[in-house]
Order: sequence, then structure tokens, then C-alpha cells
Amino acid sequence: MSFLNPKIDENEFLYRAIKKSIPNQWDTEKNRPSSALFKDSKGVSVDRDGNRNKREIVTSFLERFGHTELKAIVNIRAGHCYEKDCSILYRPLDDNPFHAEIHNGNGKVELTKGQARFLAKNCTIVEQYDL
Repeated sequence: MSFLNPKIDENEFLYRAIKKSIPNQWDTEKNRPSSALFKDSKGVSVDRDGNRNKREIVTSFLERFGHTELKAIVNIRAGHCYEKDCSILYRPLDDNPFHAEIHNGNGKVELTKGQARFLAKNCTIVEQYDL
């Protein structure tokens, strides 16, 4: 079910869930995401905003992962990814038409430490859950 433009505009926001089961994705000293949130050898899985409002997006994450599993939900503007030469690939799934992946670019998948650090510093916490 692909209905979004495969080209992701620089002003579109990408959302990522931070799960409690992966504690290294959260920097407890700074109380914000760590660069590990943006390190994945298979590409960083995100949801495009797809012209939805924040409440719809947050609700979709809560329905998929459950409130007790989430530490936080963050977003980053696609333009920040492009600024660091990352590629954003639209990869809709049967159960998630908004799915995309952030890749290193230049034919590589995993982001460099510098790219991951930059995205972590520039992402915004949309919701945080402390249970």
C-alpha cells in the first residue's frame, strides 16, 4: 500500500520510537536520545509524517509498541538527514505505509558515528514516558 511520494521532502518529519528494552539509545545524563538511536546496520527505521498530525503519529506508535514498552518518541526533519549526506528510502510495509529507512548514503547502509551524533543532537523529543 504505497500512496506517498517516494521522494521525501526536506521539510517532512521522520519519527522514531525509543524502546525501554534498548537502554543505550537514551543518554540518562543528558536526558535525551543518544547517538545509538541512529545506529543500525540494516538502516534506521522511521515513520514519515505523511501529512498526519503529531497526535495521529504518536497514537500509531503506541498501538504498535505499547505504552509500557516506549521510553520516548522523537522526530527529526528530513533536511537534517540530507545535510549530513544521508539517504532516506521510502520502504512501506504491509502493516505500516509510512515506514522509511535512513541510510548512510554513498551506497552504504549504517550511519557513521558523526552522522548518528548529529541526528541525535538535532532530533526533538515529541513524547517521553517515565513509568
